[in-house]
Amino acid sequence: MTSTFINRLGNWNPQLLREFRGRLKPRSITATIVISLVGQTLLGLSFSQQTYNPVIERWAGLAETMTWILPYALFTAGSYYLVSDLNQEEKRGTLNFIRLSPRPSRGILLGKMLGVPILPYMAIGLAIPLHVIAGLNSEMPFLFLISYYLMLIAGCFALFSLAILYGLLSSSRTLAVGQQSVVAVAFAGLTLFFLSPLYFAWNFAVTWNPLGFEAWSAQWKDYPYTYANNPIQWFGQTINQSAGFSHGFTLLALAIATGLIWLMLARLFRNPNTTVMSKWQSYAIVAFLEALVIGFFVVTSDNVGVADFSEAAGTWLLYAFNFGMTLVIMLALCPQRASLLDWLRFQQNPQGILRDLVWADKSPAIVAIAINLLIINALYVPWLFLVGIGKENPTIAAIVVLSLTGVLLIYTTVVQQIFALKIRNPYTWTMGGLGIWMLVPPIMLAILQILPDEMPASMMIWTFLGYPFSDFSKPMLVSSALVGLVAQLCVIVLLVWQFQTHLRNLSKSHAQPVITG
Repeated sequence: MTSTFINRLGNWNPQLLREFRGRLKPRSITATIVISLVGQTLLGLSFSQQTYNPVIERWAGLAETMTWILPYALFTAGSYYLVSDLNQEEKRGTLNFIRLSPRPSRGILLGKMLGVPILPYMAIGLAIPLHVIAGLNSEMPFLFLISYYLMLIAGCFALFSLAILYGLLSSSRTLAVGQQSVVAVAFAGLTLFFLSPLYFAWNFAVTWNPLGFEAWSAQWKDYPYTYANNPIQWFGQTINQSAGFSHGFTLLALAIATGLIWLMLARLFRNPNTTVMSKWQSYAIVAFLEALVIGFFVVTSDNVGVADFSEAAGTWLLYAFNFGMTLVIMLALCPQRASLLDWLRFQQNPQGILRDLVWADKSPAIVAIAINLLIINALYVPWLFLVGIGKENPTIAAIVVLSLTGVLLIYTTVVQQIFALKIRNPYTWTMGGLGIWMLVPPIMLAILQILPDEMPASMMIWTFLGYPFSDFSKPMLVSSALVGLVAQLCVIVLLVWQFQTHLRNLSKSHAQPVITG
């Protein structure tokens, strides 16, 4: 019977069987079982000794504690295992061997996702009965328990997909300095301190809000989850009052995000040297994320929303989000020197250049980033003039949009130029250069007290750098900002011309077959 099961498993997903055989050793299984059972025993004893509390309250404390521990433990340990495994496979050279398999990429990656963290899965699985028993004995809402494990599975699949993407990128690109284990620890730290808290914050505020968990917890605690009482809207529709709507919204958003991640995974797994995403994928990702985020800033007339924020605060929060998102897309979309040379070598029809710049993976990303900025502004600009600062100050809103667009186009051209150079570790040079450019000038200006409020002419510099942050109460500030926008335009034209010249030189010098370095 065991042999039949193994044969069926091997036929369905050989990679999963390979992971099971490599990890399910008697010693590993025994250690996992012991650690899980000992942890549960210690946790149970700590609450059983609280004799000053009623029995039902002790069950409630145990159930709530495990509610928090299980996702933290699974997400952190599982993401570490996945990233570390991919980096070790790359180091040993077996990852390229796996890529040669005729099996579909999605099947191989799914085998990785299910098989690599099998020991954390086992440890958490052994703890589920105690959590369910504690929840039922403390009268925890049964629908909450069902939703809890549904969201745990959905969140696990989405997070581990992101971990695999990070692992593939870190194994093929120089994104971190040091040993490969540092890369895995870095992502595990990100999961522990940011992604897991975000998972709980969202679910308690939205998904689980209609299921009565807050009312149940308030029976035993002096500090209930009061933030979950706030209605949260998305484009004016309250999403955390109905269990069906809250779960549908969350699962749909996770499904779309995970689907986009898997498109990148299938792409990167077979060709690790390609860009992280195709140009059409970048358009879809930007449209999805911009619509998802900006919907929470559309506040209805009764002033209900994700938070009670002012028009200016919402404007700058969206500004920062759009800035960061475009930087990530930029790094993921710009092709490196070898890809550019391939594109130049096979680009024979000048009339098809525009189509290539919009859609072709190996073409320069400047036009594609400009299109992504148009997609962003298609939602950001209406929001600015209907909800944000553009209602009262349309000129300031226009300066904000143009400054953001201009500085990001400058960054894109510079990044694409760096990627076209014959240098080692272009990602390191790019991230280091962008970091210096974004941080050093504003810090120096602030230290020297060259601020728009004290020196209106300095608004030209701040606008050029992409930081048009001022109340624009003085007319001089607006005119100075306009000069900064003109300077941005001139620099963009100069950089694009210089990059075109560089491409022509590359095309001439590599007219014959070349070996790229």
